[in-house]
Amino acid sequence: MQALEVPEILRLLGEFLDYRRLTAATAVCKTWNTIFTPLLYHTLEWTHHIWRHPRPYVVKGHIDHIHVIKISSMPWIPPLKGCTQLAELHLNLDFGEYHDIDESWIPITKLIRQNPRLVTVCVTKPSNGLLRAVFTCCFQLKRLEINGANFTDCMMTDLLFNISLRLEELKMVDLTLDVDLGRDIVSWANWPVFPKIKKLWVGITHERHWIYCGTTQQPEFIKRCPNLESLAWSFSKGPIPIREIRALLSPETSLCPKIKAFEFHCPGLHLPEDTTSALGQALIKGLASTLTRLRIDNAPPNISPTLMRIFSSCPHLLHVNCYGGRLDVRDILGIKSGKDKGSTAKTRGTMFSANGQPLPTSIHPPKWACKNLQTLDVDICGLQGKEPEWHLAVLTQLAKLTRLRVLGVGRFSSENEKIRDGLDLRYLVKVQTPSSFTMLEELRFGSVWQEMERRYIKWLTEAWPRLSYIDGWVHHLRVERYDLIDLFNKHGVTVKYAFGFDPPFQDDSDDESDGGSYMDEDEDEDEDEEDGGSEYIDEEEVDGLNDDAADFLDPHHELSSDDGY
Repeated sequence: MQALEVPEILRLLGEFLDYRRLTAATAVCKTWNTIFTPLLYHTLEWTHHIWRHPRPYVVKGHIDHIHVIKISSMPWIPPLKGCTQLAELHLNLDFGEYHDIDESWIPITKLIRQNPRLVTVCVTKPSNGLLRAVFTCCFQLKRLEINGANFTDCMMTDLLFNISLRLEELKMVDLTLDVDLGRDIVSWANWPVFPKIKKLWVGITHERHWIYCGTTQQPEFIKRCPNLESLAWSFSKGPIPIREIRALLSPETSLCPKIKAFEFHCPGLHLPEDTTSALGQALIKGLASTLTRLRIDNAPPNISPTLMRIFSSCPHLLHVNCYGGRLDVRDILGIKSGKDKGSTAKTRGTMFSANGQPLPTSIHPPKWACKNLQTLDVDICGLQGKEPEWHLAVLTQLAKLTRLRVLGVGRFSSENEKIRDGLDLRYLVKVQTPSSFTMLEELRFGSVWQEMERRYIKWLTEAWPRLSYIDGWVHHLRVERYDLIDLFNKHGVTVKYAFGFDPPFQDDSDDESDGGSYMDEDEDEDEDEEDGGSEYIDEEEVDGLNDDAADFLDPHHELSSDDGY
C-alpha cells in the first residue's frame, strides 16, 4: 500500500491502466478510492462521437483533479467552472462547432484565464481573443500548437511572435499569416530571436503579401531559433529552397548547430533526382556529427541512394523513419549497374542465375556508420522474383545493426493487396547470425507477401526474447494467418492487423456454420498461390472487421468476453 503513495509509481499506473480498470480500482475500498480517484479524473477526453474519460455529468464533483483536457469535434463545451489545475489543453475543433450562440470564444478564453499554470496549449483556428488570453495569462507556457489558422490581421502575428519568446516547443501547421509590408516588424532584420525554442514544427501554408508563398520566410524564422534541437519542416506548395536549406544547415554559418532530429515532409511533390541528392548532401554536410533522428514523410521514389549515403555517414543515428520512398536492394548490397534479364550490360564480377537474375555473390555493400541504430522503418524493394540468395544477403546486412529495437521492411497496401516486392522473412532462420537481433522488440512488414511456418515461431521467439509486437500479415492465406496469430499470442507476441486492431480468431467449426464469415477460404485461393497472382482481401472480411470495430467504438456497446474483457 505504501508503494501506491509514491508519485512516480502512481504516474506509471495512470499511464498503464485504462479508464475501466481505474474505475474498478476506485470501487475496491475507501483507501483505493482516495488513491485512484485523482488518476481517474486526471484526463478528460471528449469527442463528438465518443464520450470518454469520463462522462461530463460526473465531472463536477471532481473538478480539482483535472489536469489534461482533450476535446475534438464538439458542438459545445461543457461548463468547467472551478477547473483551475490544468497543465494541458488540447482543442481539435472546427471553426463553427464549438462557439456559443453569439459565436464567441468566451468559454475557452475563461478556461485559459483561470488556468495560468498551463504548460501545453494545442488549438485549431484560434481567435484573437484566445491568443491574447494565452499571452497575458500563461507565463509558464512551454508548448504551443496551432493548426489551420488564418490570421486575419497583423495583431495576431504580433501576438504569435510575443508568445513564442517564452516557448520551448512551437508547432505551426497550415498557418496563414497576414502582415503589412509597411511595418518595421515584418522586416527580417527586425524579427525577434527565440532563444528558448528547442523543437519547431514549421508548415506555414503561405503569408499574405509575401512572395514565394512563404517558402523563403520559413528559413528566416528557423534562423531565429539558435538553440534548436529538433526541426520538422513541411512544404505544401512551391519549390524546395535547397539554397536556404544548405545555408541553414551549413557548419560554416553555424545558424542551428544543435539540431539532432530532422523531419522533412513534402506532400504531393516529387523531387527531381538532383534535388533529392542535394538535400541528402546538405544533411550529411551539416548534421553528420549530430543527427540522431531522421524522418522523411511522402519521400520521393529516388530517395534510396540518398538514404544509404546517410546511413554510411551519420554515426550517431538512432531512429530512421522513411515513408513513401523505398530503399532498393541494390543500394543495400552495393550493386551499382546490375541489370535484369534481357540486358547485355551486367555487373562485373556478379554471377547470374539460370533465369537471368543476378545473384549477389560478389557485392560491395556500404558500411553502416550508424552501429547504434535502434529504429529502421523503410520499405525495402527490388526483391520481386529474386533468388533466395538475395533475401539472405539483405538480411545479413541488416543483422549488422545489432541494437535494432524496431525493424520495418514493408508497408500496407492501400488496396489491401498482397505486395510481392518485399523481403521474405522465412529466410531469417537461415541467417548465420540470428542472435544479432536479440534486442528486437517490434517487427513491421505490412502486407508484404509472407509464408511463415509454425515450426519457425518457437525458434523466432527464443532467438528474439524481447519480441512483443508484429505489424503485418504473417501469411498470405487467411486460415494459416489466424493459426499463426494464435500461436504468436501464446508466445506473448501481439500481432496487429492492417486495420490497426487485433483480428478476431474463429475456429474452423464456426467457419463451416457461417458461410458469410470472413474466415472462409476463397475457392480459387489455391490457384492464386500456384500462379503467383495477387490475392485481395475479401470484401466480406473487410466488412466483418469494420463491424467489429464499430461495435467496440460504440459507447452504448456492452462489453463481453468476446471483446477481450
